Amino acid sequence: MGVRLSPNGETQGVRDSDPLPLFTKALETLSEIGIAHVELREPPVDGTFGVGEIDPLARYLRPAFKGPLILNSDFDATRAQAELDAGIGDAVAFGRPFIANPDFPRRVAEGLPLAQDDPQTWFTQGTEGYLDYTN
Repeated sequence: MGVRLSPNGETQGVRDSDPLPLFTKALETLSEIGIAHVELREPPVDGTFGVGEIDPLARYLRPAFKGPLILNSDFDATRAQAELDAGIGDAVAFGRPFIANPDFPRRVAEGLPLAQDDPQTWFTQGTEGYLDYTN
């Protein structure tokens, strides 16, 4: 089982005025009980899908969790690789880029342009959005 936390702003009506000590303790506890992984959803302050109230805290929280730490929110390939290279996370989750680019890993590896996702089609029941993006 994994746990997803959002320490750098309000999420679903919940926020903390001093999140670093709270989330440090939360990650230490999750590490102690053996949670398989933690995902931190932390949009940047200039985010495109949610906005953080403060800069992401992952770099400060990393030492508190001994298992795999997954980073999430507003990553492109360059920023993701930089965070991985810096040891801040062990993986990066990509949501919206995959919706518009089912071949996202290939496009990144080959330096191909990415199709833009259309939020109006994210949760439709038809083929629009998931199946009609161009290759």
